[in-house]
Amino acid sequence: MIILTNNLNSDYHIVTNTNASECERFAATELAKYLYKSTLCSIPYFSDKCKKRGKEILIGKNSRYDYNEQIKNAYDKIYNDLNSLSDEAFIIREIDNEDIIIVGNSPRATLYAVYHFLELAINFKCFTFDCEKWDEKEIIMFDSLDIVFDFPFEYREAYFTDAWNSSFASKNYLNSNLADLSNKLGGKTKWYNFHHSFSDLINPNEYFDSHPEYFSMIDGKRIKEHTELCLSNPDVLNIVVKKVKQWIKDNPECKVFSVAQDEWMGHFTRMACECENCKKIDEENGSQSGSIISFVNKIAKEINKEYPDKLIHTFAYQFSRKAPTNVIPDKNVIVRLCNIECSWSNPLRVSASKNPGGRDDLFLQDLHSWSNMTNRLYIWDYAVNYRNYLLPFPNIRSMADNIKLYKAYNVKGILMEGNFSQGGKGYLDELKSYITARLLKNPNYDLNELIKEFCNAYYEDASPYIIEYLNLWEDAVKPYELWLYDDSDHPMFTDENLDKAGKILNQALQAVKNKKEIFKRVNNVFLSYYYAKITRLPLDTKYRNEMIDDFIMQVRTQGITELFERTSLDFSINVLKNSRYAKERKDWYSLYYIMK
Repeated sequence: MIILTNNLNSDYHIVTNTNASECERFAATELAKYLYKSTLCSIPYFSDKCKKRGKEILIGKNSRYDYNEQIKNAYDKIYNDLNSLSDEAFIIREIDNEDIIIVGNSPRATLYAVYHFLELAINFKCFTFDCEKWDEKEIIMFDSLDIVFDFPFEYREAYFTDAWNSSFASKNYLNSNLADLSNKLGGKTKWYNFHHSFSDLINPNEYFDSHPEYFSMIDGKRIKEHTELCLSNPDVLNIVVKKVKQWIKDNPECKVFSVAQDEWMGHFTRMACECENCKKIDEENGSQSGSIISFVNKIAKEINKEYPDKLIHTFAYQFSRKAPTNVIPDKNVIVRLCNIECSWSNPLRVSASKNPGGRDDLFLQDLHSWSNMTNRLYIWDYAVNYRNYLLPFPNIRSMADNIKLYKAYNVKGILMEGNFSQGGKGYLDELKSYITARLLKNPNYDLNELIKEFCNAYYEDASPYIIEYLNLWEDAVKPYELWLYDDSDHPMFTDENLDKAGKILNQALQAVKNKKEIFKRVNNVFLSYYYAKITRLPLDTKYRNEMIDDFIMQVRTQGITELFERTSLDFSINVLKNSRYAKERKDWYSLYYIMK
């Protein structure tokens, strides 16, 4: 039996190495801080330069190892157990009813181990950057402690604005490329140019006029607009190798470098090169991914000669989504498979079984093929309606099941893309960020329990109504498909369902009317209903524009900056007032900011 605290008393001290990293020292202070918040028991923290004064919680490796045979043996066994695991694996272990060792394969892993320990000890949870909860306890005890943990996914990214907050990301085990994770917080898996990059490697504005042969040939003609690279051209290979090496020299802290097809906002436009040599490679492989993987493999092999620790990333996306049949991705190549064509109303395996040969079934076939040929398969998944950020997008059940599916197919990394605009706050973004993070730690967590614990903490007395609202749309969408670019004329948005939704959320607002901050959170959810309601109104509805003005005032109060992906708020307001369902977007333009 381990008694950590008992009625304001503890026999333990928290100890780090005198030369501990900034992250390990921070981990120790986090442990002391949250244990105190829970118990009001102050557990002293000092370095191993001090004399041992009783039982200790040892954070990371320290000099107790050098002169205490029992601790030395315990650490030797721990590092032997960690040896075959990832850099983020950790162990929490008690030594003969005396000391507790909390240590990982890296400083970040040790910080993760502390947060995991706090989950076990005081039920600590970070739901959002401004909402944390823990149990208040007089006694913290364990029957025993022997935990060996490694993450099911090596790369974990909740691609939502609020999820990039450093506090949320570190406390939810996200090693997100875009999160503000300093060395103090363990750092992150840092990428350089982590998405579409061909035009950054060889820009048509710089090269096309003098070397059109570097770019796509379509119908016998080299094209400058909406083009990709001619991947069979040896000069293109040499230029890209040189450019990637320069990227590595300039950005040595980055581990992954993107050599990936462009996306010219023209999802179904022919862009890939169809010259004789590229076409031959693709035909031999039964897919236009053939020339991409062949090219990226050559890049990876050249980079590996000088930088064996660096990885090259590329996409299996749209025209390249189907796996090649005759070329296998190099061991240092990450293939990131994207499911942008799929439906989100039901889990992939459910919709695939209902519609053999349909788009979800075809994606599942591609997932199977890529999984069989590479050990570095990543997924780029999607969690919101990009055409209408605030419109209810009920994909939470399917998201949870799909993450389990990806794990079953040996996927090693997942990015769940949500609303990444400056203001964020799309439909239930905070909940989706939390669920994503938790399931990327453990895909087998119970979804309903995750939803309940989040809503109880974040929405407090309004929690039952928010859950009822969520389930209303999750149930309503099941008979239909759900596309990333649907409008409010989607069949789930019936007048009956909207009336139910309005009544539920009015009850939710009433339940927290005297709690300003909680009311604001619930009102953000209310805006999703309000958006669906007003966009469905006929243009000649009395006071329609006044309702839109009221809606926009609330949007600004919430700090929301985009209603449509990469589109200014002023443009969106004009669309709302002049087009039912916000369908007609004349003179639309994209604020194509790059996230790096």
